[in-house]
Amino acid sequence: MLRKESLARRIISRVIAITGLLLFALLSTYYLYTRYMIRETTREYAIQLAGNVVGEIEQQLKPLEMLPQMLATTAGLGILHPDSVTEMLKDILENNEDVYGTSLAFEPGILPDKGKYFMPYAYREGTKIKTTYLGGIDYDYHYMDWYQIPAMLQKPYWSEPYFDEGAGNAIMATYSYPFNLPTPNGPVFGGIATIDVDLDWLGTITNSIKIFETGYVFLMSPNGVAVAHPDSSLVMNETMFSLAESWGEPIVREIGREMQQGISKFRPYNLKGRGKRWIYYTSLPGGFGSIAVVYPDKEMYQSLHNVSILLLILLVAGIIVLITSTTKIISKLAAPLVNIADSARSIAEGDFNVSLPEIRSRDEIYDLRNSFCYMQEQLGIYIENLRQTTTAKEKIESELRIARDIQMAMIPHSFPPFPNLPQIDLFAMLKSAKEVGGDLYDFFLIDNRNFCFAIGDVSGKGVPASLFMAVTRALLRSVADKEHVPEMILGNLNKSLSVNNDSCMFVTFFCGILNLDTGMLSFSNAGHNAPCVIRANGETEMLTMPVSIPLGIQDDYSFTGHTFQLNKGDKIFAYTDGVSEAENSSQELFGEDAIIKVIQKNSQCDPRTLIKNMEAALDEHVAGYDQSDDITMMTISYAG
Repeated sequence: MLRKESLARRIISRVIAITGLLLFALLSTYYLYTRYMIRETTREYAIQLAGNVVGEIEQQLKPLEMLPQMLATTAGLGILHPDSVTEMLKDILENNEDVYGTSLAFEPGILPDKGKYFMPYAYREGTKIKTTYLGGIDYDYHYMDWYQIPAMLQKPYWSEPYFDEGAGNAIMATYSYPFNLPTPNGPVFGGIATIDVDLDWLGTITNSIKIFETGYVFLMSPNGVAVAHPDSSLVMNETMFSLAESWGEPIVREIGREMQQGISKFRPYNLKGRGKRWIYYTSLPGGFGSIAVVYPDKEMYQSLHNVSILLLILLVAGIIVLITSTTKIISKLAAPLVNIADSARSIAEGDFNVSLPEIRSRDEIYDLRNSFCYMQEQLGIYIENLRQTTTAKEKIESELRIARDIQMAMIPHSFPPFPNLPQIDLFAMLKSAKEVGGDLYDFFLIDNRNFCFAIGDVSGKGVPASLFMAVTRALLRSVADKEHVPEMILGNLNKSLSVNNDSCMFVTFFCGILNLDTGMLSFSNAGHNAPCVIRANGETEMLTMPVSIPLGIQDDYSFTGHTFQLNKGDKIFAYTDGVSEAENSSQELFGEDAIIKVIQKNSQCDPRTLIKNMEAALDEHVAGYDQSDDITMMTISYAG
């Protein structure tokens, strides 16, 4: 049995998934395309079927329509004597079995010698043909639809089908054809020639047509009455509109209206409890009505459903066979991988001498086994090298920690630094970007009246910068013992640092000497950021200084000195460019404007609080982004 997370199982699952997706896509495409083709083929068949029925009905009706036309033409020529009409009508019935009755209905009063009404009529009674004359007060044919409509339209007209109860006992329809009679003043309307046609043959035609199992064809009269339908109870008893009302189906009423308008259309529709159906309807010739072909949607797709079920069964069986055979084949092929994986696990646990299984086949698994053998050898070599490298690295890190401790011990870090001097309060901090850094600050008393302080930033980072920083700080103390003027201190420092400076390192440096009695600040700058003066009333300003070069670049450079008066409660905030150039993840700098805002917000705070709040603002700006430069800040408060 395969393990739960084995390679073989994952391969099999992916093969089966891809195969299943491909088969699903193919079957879906086949199903949808076949469904479309079945619908279109059935649609064409329904249209063709309706066309055949229309042609057959037209073939039956056209010869019959010629009969009243012949009567009307004969009457219009004026050669037909009224007394010979009945014989002509009888001849028509004898030669046309589908005609039940025929007549010539003359316009009332047009034949004065025959009275007001004159309508010879021949009809069948069993096997006999009889004649009679119709018209009178009890039967004023002049107001009948079969007479009025063609008379007004002056064109032939098929009447609405009707059931001739008691006479023909069949469904009948009357075809009327108007005719004119010649007079000295020209032709005038003479009346209507008619035939009564037995329509039972319509039901024979429609009932003989089958489409699927329960599909059928029906005929509808111009008024929506069912003329031919497989359900005989509907014939001449129901209309499309009465059925729509009784069934509660507005769609049936809509179809009935479109059929009345002679629209040809193929459409689906749903009936409650009867399911989805398809219908094609078109008009019959001569305004005789409409024909419709109806069949269920379910039966149309039944063969497709049967084939789809068969294909699904074959698909499931095929997938089972595929899973079984693929599982056996892949399990056999993947068995060596299990042994190699066990050996690899032992190697990962530190047993580099574990034996790997032998592979007889010359394939990718064989190459994998050789790769693991090579890896065993290289891991042994790598581990030994790593051990030696780790030992050396730990030694270097230990030395760097010691160097950092030495470096931090070189700068003052006890605050307040001069508890016995109430004139000043001071706080400073240095935060290196690496184990050791190149920033520095220092402060000390030259004598009882003069307080010296300095801040600097060595170019670069790491060990070289820290060494240059240590040299600079040692030289500051040495030079300040002899020189008490800031520009002279910077000049001597510059000369000393420029000698043998083959590495071209330099340090920006600010040095100031504060007279504790008067508050007069003497200072000089070597390319460093200008400190900020915070007045007792909260106003802030940057010390104005001319441009100068850092220390260690040009040994004969002359630095200039400046003075600035501090009053009681004033402060000086000095910093390195690690503060103003602190970056966040979007490479946005903290900037001098942000420094001023923090200072203004904390102008009344003591030096420690001011620097701690500035550090918090920096942390909020960088938001955890790696520190890229050393950060040094120093604040001196003068109490007067």
